[in-house]
Amino acid sequence: MPANRQTERTRTQTAAQFQKGKSGNPAGRTPIPPDVKEAAKAHTMTAIETLVDEMKNGKNGASRVAAATAILNRGWGAPKQTVDVDVNHKQDWSAMLDALDQWNAGKQLTQAETVQVIEATAIEVIETE
Repeated sequence: MPANRQTERTRTQTAAQFQKGKSGNPAGRTPIPPDVKEAAKAHTMTAIETLVDEMKNGKNGASRVAAATAILNRGWGAPKQTVDVDVNHKQDWSAMLDALDQWNAGKQLTQAETVQVIEATAIEVIETE
């Protein structure tokens, strides 16, 4: 397998990629139409009864549970999912900074690299009406 998979892309594949800084779906996700939500909400009690029946009787009702869950999700929205993230990222940059300081200290500026200073005098302008 080549190390750089980017070189394997054809022109068509490259042209079909998302452009940097632009959304692939600028309009966003299509919302569920209100009439679908209302129809799903109308079946809420039936869906709950199905879940309760399956919970109590437990007879091969995986498809019934999936259907009831789908109806509840469409009517009331899926449950919110939370993510607990602990970011404890400590990086010791001192070695890299020391090496950079040594590199900068050892670098000799050539004539082309020297900084040119332009001398000028500041003149204060007073506007009168």
